Amino acid sequence: MIANHCIVAGRPVPPRRTNLCRTSLRRTDLRRSDLRRGFSLLEMLLSLAILGGSLAVIAQIADTGVRAAREARDLSLARMLCQSKLSEVLLDATLGQTPQSMFEVPAESFDSTSTTAFIYTIEVQPAGIDGMLLIRVIANATDSDGRVLATYSLDRWLIDPALGLEEAELEEEAAKEAAAGTAEEAV
Repeated sequence: MIANHCIVAGRPVPPRRTNLCRTSLRRTDLRRSDLRRGFSLLEMLLSLAILGGSLAVIAQIADTGVRAAREARDLSLARMLCQSKLSEVLLDATLGQTPQSMFEVPAESFDSTSTTAFIYTIEVQPAGIDGMLLIRVIANATDSDGRVLATYSLDRWLIDPALGLEEAELEEEAAKEAAAGTAEEAV
């Protein structure tokens, strides 16, 4: 019967008080860390600091991505503008017009919602070879403050239409045809 009793302060405790005895023993045997539940204030502050730092890094990465996307858009629009203006110059040259230099001409935007303005320049210079012209088209994308956001340049060599080489070729072909026509009549 004594085995069923708990001994507190050297005295046996009757069975009805056994729960109290076990509770008091548990409290003394348990460690302090076992009683704690949840997170401490230090752990919460540390986790908030890590979360804040992570959010700052993610915001910086997102901002870099947005800037890169805008720069790529402006650069591709500047490239399309250069190609378009160079095609116009080459078309005029095939019609016999000598290309002329044009400096800082504003261009219409390809996108109606864009705030980016485009300015293009056409430079016509003699090339390193006689009878050739160097045509350079430069397009600049600028913001509302006038800062250059993107620049694209396109170069092309062209036979100088002012030399009259095409007319000489046409005259030579006409002479060949005339010679071929007289040779057929002789046969």
